[in-house]
Amino acid sequence: MKKVLMALVFIIISNKVAHCQHTIEGVVTDENEVPLPDVFISILKGDELIKNLITDSIGSYKIENLKSGIYKLNFSYIGYVDSILQIDLQKNTIQNFTFKNATELAAVVITAEKSVIERKTDRLRFNVANSDLIIGSSVWETLNKTPFVATNENGSIEIAGTSGVIVYVNGRKKRLSGEVLMNYLKSLPADNLEAVEVITTPSSRFEAEGGAGIINIVTKNSKEEGLIGNASLSARQTRLFSEAGSIYLNYRKSKWNLYSTAYLSNRERLTNYEKDIFYPSSTTDLQTRFIDRKNTSKTLFSGANFGVDYEINSKHIVGMLFEYSGADENQKRDAISKDSYATSDSLTFTRNRDEATDYNYSLNLNYQGKLDENGTLLIADVDFLEFSSDNAGVSKTDVVTLDTNDILYVRDWFRNATIQDITNTSFRVDLELPINDKISVETGMKFSFSNVDNDLDFDDRDISGMTWIDDPTRSNFFEYDENINAFYALINHELSEKWSYQFGTRFENTVAKGRLEGSTVVDRNYTNFFPTAFLKYRPSNKHSFVFSVSSRITRPSFWDVNPFREYTTDKAFFEGNPFLNPSRYYRQEVSYTKGSGKVRVVAQIAASQLVGEIFSLPFKSEEGIIINRKTNYGNKYSYSGSVTMATRVQPWWRLNATSLFGHVQTTGSYADDTITIDSNTLLFSLTANQTFTISKVKGISLTVFAKNTFPFTLVNTEIGNRLETEIAIRKNIGNFSLSLSGRDLFRSNKDQYDIRVGDIRINDINYHDTRSIAFAVRYAFGKSTVKDQRYRDTGNSDIQRRL
Repeated sequence: MKKVLMALVFIIISNKVAHCQHTIEGVVTDENEVPLPDVFISILKGDELIKNLITDSIGSYKIENLKSGIYKLNFSYIGYVDSILQIDLQKNTIQNFTFKNATELAAVVITAEKSVIERKTDRLRFNVANSDLIIGSSVWETLNKTPFVATNENGSIEIAGTSGVIVYVNGRKKRLSGEVLMNYLKSLPADNLEAVEVITTPSSRFEAEGGAGIINIVTKNSKEEGLIGNASLSARQTRLFSEAGSIYLNYRKSKWNLYSTAYLSNRERLTNYEKDIFYPSSTTDLQTRFIDRKNTSKTLFSGANFGVDYEINSKHIVGMLFEYSGADENQKRDAISKDSYATSDSLTFTRNRDEATDYNYSLNLNYQGKLDENGTLLIADVDFLEFSSDNAGVSKTDVVTLDTNDILYVRDWFRNATIQDITNTSFRVDLELPINDKISVETGMKFSFSNVDNDLDFDDRDISGMTWIDDPTRSNFFEYDENINAFYALINHELSEKWSYQFGTRFENTVAKGRLEGSTVVDRNYTNFFPTAFLKYRPSNKHSFVFSVSSRITRPSFWDVNPFREYTTDKAFFEGNPFLNPSRYYRQEVSYTKGSGKVRVVAQIAASQLVGEIFSLPFKSEEGIIINRKTNYGNKYSYSGSVTMATRVQPWWRLNATSLFGHVQTTGSYADDTITIDSNTLLFSLTANQTFTISKVKGISLTVFAKNTFPFTLVNTEIGNRLETEIAIRKNIGNFSLSLSGRDLFRSNKDQYDIRVGDIRINDINYHDTRSIAFAVRYAFGKSTVKDQRYRDTGNSDIQRRL
């Protein structure tokens, strides 16, 4: 009897389970209702992949054993746009599907493949979400694969060959200070990226700072309550080993949203520098100087932020965001220098030991409110920032024998410490005012107050007493105060379906004062207007044209005006310049976008003028000393063109290619007008990024990236050919993303410079240890539909850029 009862219970339970499972079946046809075999179908529940299958020889498919719920079916077939339909499955369902022509979606489609390239009025948007460009990569690596954008291992970012780029993340400006920014972006996984926006001609609502334009990194946003997050780990082997990790959390409940990010990375690098200096024999008996330097650096980067937003009601929201970032670096720089004279040679060995730390704390208080039913929006920010940097180094130069490298005597032995402290307070208000459906006005103002203290201390080593003695000739204390007051206004007007425009202007008044050892050396009070204009013509949905003009300013960074010194040897060093002036930048651009079909194209031609450009240039001092110092040498005039094409060559093969070409002229002089700059050069670069889907079922893809920049001249420097390469294989396993990649396969990513300093010629070859192999893993957790945090551009973001 007991066995009979158990059997009955089993039958009842099995029957209930069976009744909770359903089947979807149907036939897939083309626009002529011809059945299509081998159509690839994926069924998903939320973001979870349930099953993959293909249609049979008569176009039929059948998916069994599905529980009740909402599912998405993705249909993919050669020559047609991938199409997704949604089914609320409560019973066995017959779902036939018909593909339309290659550029149209079926009526049941609710989501379609987004165009890789989108042309907005004031920007180009490159949609990278879910592409092999980002899986397992960092944000920094993704930037270098973005059309028109170039990066290098010095932390420089360029748009269309022009440096001075401002980086935003979801509309919030990030600090832009070379390697610090580079390593910060390398610590951020790119898997959560939605798009990269390239803004070559920023509108008046953006701060006027930055001569090359803006890059806005856009991350994915979701919509519902709950918890989301991700964690990532990566390791990279060059000649040394580096590792990094990060975690991101976002929790939204009712009117509250809490979010936080933390990252930690340890980066080690071995860099080689070779410098050959050729002196004119008519002016000195020193004929050549050969310097071979090796840098071994180890840097620990850390950072975290915590933010909270509270919705007072549906129209008003307040928030707070606290951010911290820091770096601790230890560096060994050993240089061998050989001087050749007419009658003899001299060999020296310089040892530099450096320790550097910097910390940045910032606090943002924000209010955002809708003032009426028309959508009038008021945004207010109050920001506080503190930055501290402490750099200390010891340098010792020994004269050694040519054959055995035995020490003959100590030529120079000193230590230096540079302490920089920066505080900033800023206030900002923005108002967005819709007039009607066609016209809107934006206006705002901002006040920023900065104080910078730079304390440079030099001590010489007393060899006899082995004590340190203060060197007043190289020590100094520099104070710099800056107040920027800004106001802007712009109007957007959609004249018709084909024509629209935007006009605006920005007014900025800057008061700057600098004191060196108590004496005023900088006293500026200047006012500038920065007009911008955009005119867009869209004759059809497939084609659009945009004409734009803009003007901007590039102020020197706070570090550039700090009179620090960084030594390679006692005869070659870098030095800050407190007398730098801002430079002005003007740009005129016409762009064309083909925005539909299998091939997407963006073409643009542009002219730009950079007046009073800031550039690092070498000076010759006494005894053959070479000093590199940033200076306002003169003007740069650029004429450029570019074409970007994105296409799917085959369903399993995507190609994104860019060609950039142009002509650049630089004119000016420096070193008290003793050295003249007058150069003309051609620019040309080719970039190709190819992604191959090896197995859609198993989630395996291969990416091959190559970028070649051909030789060109920049100011007084001839720059050699540079080839950058990367190959990466990636696999998705549920919520995990794994990647294995190799970079700089041919050791061709080198800096090669031929520099002219009057009659002196300098050859530099620098290799930043970029040949590497890396492994990365990322895990995403929580509800994938949680609405992400509210991103905003803090009021002191332009100050952080100059740290």
